[in-house]
Amino acid sequence: MPENVEIERRFLVDGRQERPWTTGATERVHIKQWYLDSNLLIISTQRGVLMYGKKELIAGLQTSVCQSLSDNPDWVVRIRKWNTAYFLTLKGIRTGAAATEYEWEIDQSVAESIIQDGVHPSVEKHRYLWKEDRLLWEIDEFEGLLAGLIIAEVELENEEMEINIPSWAGMELTYLKGWSNAELVRMIGQE
Repeated sequence: MPENVEIERRFLVDGRQERPWTTGATERVHIKQWYLDSNLLIISTQRGVLMYGKKELIAGLQTSVCQSLSDNPDWVVRIRKWNTAYFLTLKGIRTGAAATEYEWEIDQSVAESIIQDGVHPSVEKHRYLWKEDRLLWEIDEFEGLLAGLIIAEVELENEEMEINIPSWAGMELTYLKGWSNAELVRMIGQE
C-alpha cells in the first residue's frame, strides 16, 4: 500500500441483532471529531509548518509532505479526540475504497483552543476494535443526533484483498457517497 493511503471497506450494521463486538472487542474508545474549515488550513512549504488560521499545529514537516499537502486543495480537515489524546487528520477525496490520509497527534491546548468556540460541526461515537481473520475491524456506534447508527470498517492492504465479512455486517457502504463521517455531519445539519 502506498504511504499515506488508507484503503477501507465500510458496512452498515443492524444493532438490533446480536452485537458480538461489544463483548469480544480488544479495546473500546470514546471518539469525538470536529470538522474544520479547510479554507483556514495554511501549509508553509518553506518553513515545514501546518497552521490553522494563526495557530501552529504541526512543525518540522518534510518538504515532500508539504508539497503533497499543497497539491490537494480539497482536504477534509478534522480534529479527533481519541479518549484523551488529540489528532489532526487531513483526508483526501476517496476514490473507490482508497483515500490519501495524513494524521498527527497535536497538543491538547492547541486542539482545545480551536474547538472551544463550539462552531465546528462534530460527531461523537464509541469505537470497538474487534479482530477477525487477522484483520482489525472498527465498529462505530454513534451518539447524539446519529444515535442508533452503527458502521463497521476494515482497513485493507489493497482494494483486491479478499475478506470474510462477518454475519453482523450488513449493506456495504464503501462505494456509496454520503456515508463518511464528514457527510453525516452535513446530513444532520451541524454545518
